[in-house]
Amino acid sequence: MEPDVNIETSCMIRVAILPIGPITGSHFRDYASMLVRHHKIDLSSISSFYAEHQKSPFTHQPWDSGSLRFKFMVGGSPPSPWEDFQSHRKILTVIGICHCPSSPDLESVIEQFSVTCKGYASSLVQRCFAFFPGDSQLEDDSKKEGNLILFPPADRQTQEFHLHTMMQDIAASLLMEFEKWVLRAESGGTILKTPLDSQASLSSEEVIKAKKRRLGRAQKTIGDYCLLAGSPVDANAHYSTALELSRLTGDYFWYAGALEGSVCALLDNQDK
Repeated sequence: MEPDVNIETSCMIRVAILPIGPITGSHFRDYASMLVRHHKIDLSSISSFYAEHQKSPFTHQPWDSGSLRFKFMVGGSPPSPWEDFQSHRKILTVIGICHCPSSPDLESVIEQFSVTCKGYASSLVQRCFAFFPGDSQLEDDSKKEGNLILFPPADRQTQEFHLHTMMQDIAASLLMEFEKWVLRAESGGTILKTPLDSQASLSSEEVIKAKKRRLGRAQKTIGDYCLLAGSPVDANAHYSTALELSRLTGDYFWYAGALEGSVCALLDNQDK
């Protein structure tokens, strides 16, 4: 069993924090320690970064009292075979940490970060935080767009504030990505599987059974994303549908997963 896992872990967005370029362990730990403090971002604080491109599927989003919560995986973590079953197991954000004095070539940093992100296919948002850039790096306008974020030399309090602002931006970006994912899932999608399904080759009868179970599994997964989006009321509605569909199709493992999710949604809603 994973360490630091409890029923409320289902609400937490996993973020991989990775060293990019030559950086000492002490510098990496120092920057990461500043970042992991921002493990909860209030929804009310991200409005300036958020843009509703379509009608949000999170109809009961608690903008005044809700939040997005993060679980930082310092150094990253390998993908889990259970990511389809429990969406919170996915690494949904990758944050690179770069120490500019040790990485004068920012183009190389960008390339390395891009390659690193390919190892996290589930990630929806990627940012590379580059600390203490020199004057020439700050003046290079070509590096000021995209996923590279420069943190100019400043005192620790200013750096903390800058990090908090960037986490608000990441939270808003994730929320918009979650909306897109849910809207796609509601219009149809892939058959979701667990290692229990893949242990046996699917016969034609099992394929039919899997298709029947797809809707229930999709509803359970949508519930997962509602939880990650900080909307437990929406999550519970989808889990309730998933429970009924899973019961009708005898998909008891996913029934249990939806039941677990509904408990988490109930606990999360009590905190609002």
